[in-house]
Amino acid sequence: MSSRRKLQRNRQRRRLGGVCAGIADYFDVDVTVVRFLFTLSVFFSFSLTMWIYLALWALLPAGTETPMPEVSWRLYRELKRIEKLVRKAHRRLPASVADEVQETFDAIKILAPYLERLSTTPNTTDSLREQALLRFPAVVRQMLSFPANLPPFKRLLVELAELKDEIQRASNELIDQEIHRTLGDADAVSPQVKIWKERLSPLRETLRERAGGNTLLMLQQIEEKLTFLMERIDSGNDVFDLAPFEVRKIAFDYLPDTVNQYLQLPPSMARSQQLSSGKTAEESLNDQLNLLDRALHDLAKSLFEKDAQGLLVHGRFLKEKFAEQSFRLSD
Repeated sequence: MSSRRKLQRNRQRRRLGGVCAGIADYFDVDVTVVRFLFTLSVFFSFSLTMWIYLALWALLPAGTETPMPEVSWRLYRELKRIEKLVRKAHRRLPASVADEVQETFDAIKILAPYLERLSTTPNTTDSLREQALLRFPAVVRQMLSFPANLPPFKRLLVELAELKDEIQRASNELIDQEIHRTLGDADAVSPQVKIWKERLSPLRETLRERAGGNTLLMLQQIEEKLTFLMERIDSGNDVFDLAPFEVRKIAFDYLPDTVNQYLQLPPSMARSQQLSSGKTAEESLNDQLNLLDRALHDLAKSLFEKDAQGLLVHGRFLKEKFAEQSFRLSD
């Protein structure tokens, strides 16, 4: 899910206000070049350059950052120490590498509150703590000590990529667990969600006779995420307004429409006959459900991260992809 690059201040790579770093991101150039041009312009017009910089600082929105989680003071101090390393990485490492470091640290911040809970097994918790709080900062420190063109740095890049994948996978799994846990109390479900579940139930039961286990599992995951998101809308306690992203319309209209269109096909055609896309109807249905599941997960993740920009990006994708188009199987 990509979005157009936005002109905004990059506070993570900032030296002062993040203006030069934001411009470098927007034009996809090295931030050193932008800083050099700003510095050079000072010699020609000091006051004008300063006024331009201050105006951009005031007018450009700041890029969002995943906030520090609510954890114990001891864990908070550990995260702050790691944050200092991440800041150094933004100043001293290539931008692409620093972004990898930042994304890994963002996943660690999401993961951090769960490291203090007893719900996960001790072995899993200890392993995640070691990866997040010991191995990750050790890798960043080593990267800061080697030039980027030396073999040790390249080996560390591979190790960083493995760490990022492992920590992000754990973070995503815990978000899914949190969504599932939130839905555990059936009595807490709002009346509107109960109505939606009652409407979806017959379709789900009919689909059980017509589709494979993977399709049913994806539908269950989508149902959980939509329930979670609609509950957030109905509660009115969230700082973000999800209504513009047509979550209810997707739940009440487009998801049932997808399943209905599949169920209207003869069973033999649904699983064997290829459509114009080259896939069977069931494969086409699975593709659509999988895309919807990932979009809803990204939207829910943005809520957990309190990431307004991420919410906007994923919410727009969700609305444009699903709320303005019907889930039509290929003719």
